[in-house]
Amino acid sequence: MPRIQANGLNFHYQQAGEGPDVLLIHGLTGDLSIWFLCRAMVELGRSFRVTAYDLRGHGYSDVPPSGYTSADQAGDAIAIMDALEIDRAMVVGHSFGGVIAMHAAAVRPDRVEAVVLSDPCFPALRHLEDVSRWGHWQNFRDEAAAAGVTLSDEYWYDLGRFFDQVLHLDGDRMLRFRQAVGLPAFTRLLRLAGTTCGDDAKVEAGLTEEMIRCVTQPVLALFGEHSPFLATADYLAEHLSHCENVRVPGAKHRAPEENPEAFLERVNDYLLAVRPSAGLARSRA
Repeated sequence: MPRIQANGLNFHYQQAGEGPDVLLIHGLTGDLSIWFLCRAMVELGRSFRVTAYDLRGHGYSDVPPSGYTSADQAGDAIAIMDALEIDRAMVVGHSFGGVIAMHAAAVRPDRVEAVVLSDPCFPALRHLEDVSRWGHWQNFRDEAAAAGVTLSDEYWYDLGRFFDQVLHLDGDRMLRFRQAVGLPAFTRLLRLAGTTCGDDAKVEAGLTEEMIRCVTQPVLALFGEHSPFLATADYLAEHLSHCENVRVPGAKHRAPEENPEAFLERVNDYLLAVRPSAGLARSRA
């Protein structure tokens, strides 16, 4: 199991393929296995050198008590690139991984050539969305309520509240909640609940609306056809200088799982298309 030290932490990572570098960043409470399950490592590895890693606090990476903002984790991404001697990369991020990818693109444009955003919800753009319209959220909220965890439409984004309730479930409710979410997810939640991840993930951490709008690299806003965050997708397409707004048919928030074939086709086609312009930008730097 390859691990590398960056920012004073040990990160689990995996690499596949050869060619221009692509960095894959998963979302909160997940791990890099999502990129194997959807075959991104194999399919993208045909044309690129693909690097995936477990975020701090996730998978087989270290679990520090704090440092989970998008700014902190964008710093991790760049530090991992340094440690692996990756000069520049096209970055693909799902959910909060997309927020991290965008933050890295904003603060280190010299290192990020292009960005693929898979259904992110940015704290600075949260006001655009109404997650109560999302059927998956309603189902999860009802399952959590049956186990004694209260999730409100008003504070849907507040993982800190969620983690705190999970930590304080009594024996019977803890068992019901574990059965509702599954043991692997339950274990990941308990581990993160002892950190500042829940509170850190809801703050802008410097990635303001103005900073988002200043990103000039090519961006693919790749959202599920039935995503709860389509207002964000449209906003990015309207306000970024080089942004394509694309949908994954039949998918909601988890397109890499819900329609992996269509997701990968769109990601691969985009990365192949922007690769020449990324190379040109590098030569001019």
